[in-house]
Amino acid sequence: MTDKDDFDRIVEGLDLDFSFPDEPADPVVEDPPLHWAPEDDEPVETEEPFYRKVDSTPLVPRRRSVLLAWIGLVCAPLALVLATVVHVFLDRSILAGAVLIFVASAIYLFLQLPEHGPGRRDWPDDGAVL
Repeated sequence: MTDKDDFDRIVEGLDLDFSFPDEPADPVVEDPPLHWAPEDDEPVETEEPFYRKVDSTPLVPRRRSVLLAWIGLVCAPLALVLATVVHVFLDRSILAGAVLIFVASAIYLFLQLPEHGPGRRDWPDDGAVL
């Protein structure tokens, strides 16, 4: 006996029905589930939605020190780039001053960020705060 004979003998023993119905069967309509409602007339507490509407902050900072820090953070590197583009060679003291203004402005702005501690509702997660 060969493998082909064994296969043919197995297939001959199968009773396969390849007829398909012309029309699909009617779908079974299930009764809608019953909703349980509390007997009390008290309003049910709803959870606070995940996304909260937050009021926008003004574009210009209210404190003068924060505004000056932003100006130092943006204008010091911008001045160095512009001086490089127009081929103006700056003294080392001017370069060092621009770098110090940039670093001091960045440190000041980092220190002005609000601190999120255990007193806040979402304490361990303080990411993505605008």
